[in-house]
Amino acid sequence: MIKGLDKGKWIRPTDKSAVYLEIPPGARWGIRVTLYENSAKVEAVQGEKTVWYNAPKRYSTIVTPPNIFERLRGISFEDKILAEVANKRRVAAEENGTPTYFTDAEPDN
Repeated sequence: MIKGLDKGKWIRPTDKSAVYLEIPPGARWGIRVTLYENSAKVEAVQGEKTVWYNAPKRYSTIVTPPNIFERLRGISFEDKILAEVANKRRVAAEENGTPTYFTDAEPDN
């Protein structure tokens, strides 16, 4: 569907949406891109079934089609999605490298 999103798997949960999930082998964190009719949600997720509600922008972002000024500069909807995917891949890589309160590890006392 979008060039550059070919390392993971695409699923089609409804007629009006598509979901791309990319979690590297052996990693806990990855990215999920949900394409809707007029927007996309790009998330850094911990596992396949993670759900975010009112997540911080660090983990979840809504991408909208380019406005008139972005179109005049030659920015496409796909460009905006791929830029946000790069940001969320960086977040997922950081989370895979450091323990967080989401992991099963116990805190040191």
